[in-house]
Amino acid sequence: MNDPYDFEDDDFDFENEDLFKMNPVSKMTEGERLQRFKRFFDSSSRAMLQDCLFRIVDHEDGTGTLEILCPNEAVRQRLSKKKRKILNNIHGCWSHIRWFALCIEQDGKLNCQTFNRNGDLIPPEKDMRRMTNDQ
Repeated sequence: MNDPYDFEDDDFDFENEDLFKMNPVSKMTEGERLQRFKRFFDSSSRAMLQDCLFRIVDHEDGTGTLEILCPNEAVRQRLSKKKRKILNNIHGCWSHIRWFALCIEQDGKLNCQTFNRNGDLIPPEKDMRRMTNDQ
């Protein structure tokens, strides 16, 4: 039996690197980055995100927009209240993403609310994502 007060127990002969095997963000695939992004949220937010679809729209200037397709307006509204958390998690996973959009499909069209790095809603006429896609 191990002595719970003996911190010099010889049975623990492993390296610190063996405990937490994780690739640096620069070597992660997009899927691994997305999993990392989701992992930073609490369980209720992860449950909402589980029903969402994700894509990254790359722009000609090298920046990008993370689009989150929400299953309905209620999920989009709940996620919009977490825009600060979303932004912080984006910065921890992707260096080139400058905007994120919360989208829903309405009448066969994509309806998106796009936010900048400060969490401010971008008016549709100034939405860089739309201007890039429409050209």
